[in-house]
Amino acid sequence: DGESMGAIVETWRGSSAILRWLFGAPLMFLRMILTKKPREHVKKIMMRHSAKALETCRISVEVEGSPPQFGTSCVVCFNETSLADALALSAVILPHVDRAAAADIFAWIPFARLACRKVGIELVPRRNRAGTDLLLAKMVDAVKSGERLAWGGEGRLSGQDGVLRFKVGASLIAIRSGAPLIPVALYGGHQTFPLGSMRARPGTICVRFGTGISTDGLLESDARDLADRAQAVVVKMYDELRAGCVENT
Repeated sequence: DGESMGAIVETWRGSSAILRWLFGAPLMFLRMILTKKPREHVKKIMMRHSAKALETCRISVEVEGSPPQFGTSCVVCFNETSLADALALSAVILPHVDRAAAADIFAWIPFARLACRKVGIELVPRRNRAGTDLLLAKMVDAVKSGERLAWGGEGRLSGQDGVLRFKVGASLIAIRSGAPLIPVALYGGHQTFPLGSMRARPGTICVRFGTGISTDGLLESDARDLADRAQAVVVKMYDELRAGCVENT
């Protein structure tokens, strides 16, 4: 019937998008390494690769709010529900940050580590406290120098329609560098391409930039409270985006 055929088509789209991204990633990363052009051009190679995967899935991305401007020290903290959200981040947030953190699972892809480093993306070591502490210190120095950093709040893809509790990594970096923490909500990844599924439904991922949360006067001991505040803002924006999508259906 029509519903079964639709499910088959959507599964084919999702499978095609994932396979094309994975098998095309080594070549993408190699191109990033070999090009002599500026960092912003290198970023665009990754952005286009992610955008093509979303296009294959028939998923569009809309951005609301004001992204941080160049030269504005800040830590951008966001939620992620699925691979589609990760692709949206790569496609639309990468131009608005100077550095970012990503899961070290990508390190197994040939040329990934060198390519990511070239555009300021650091792979966060799992179960390696010393390595994570060194990375945090590196990120603090970068933000202090005026850079914009993107750091996931939940520390992983949530796989659910909602926002998991934020970890303290982004808050620690913001407090240590004296920079504001900018909450960002993504809604639509779970609805269009849920984690663990190969079925990609046409739809829209909404990305909303919130107002920065000041870290003036905060101590490292306040990191947990700051993370909770950022999470509460993201939850509110997420719920508002969900309500807006329901009203428009």
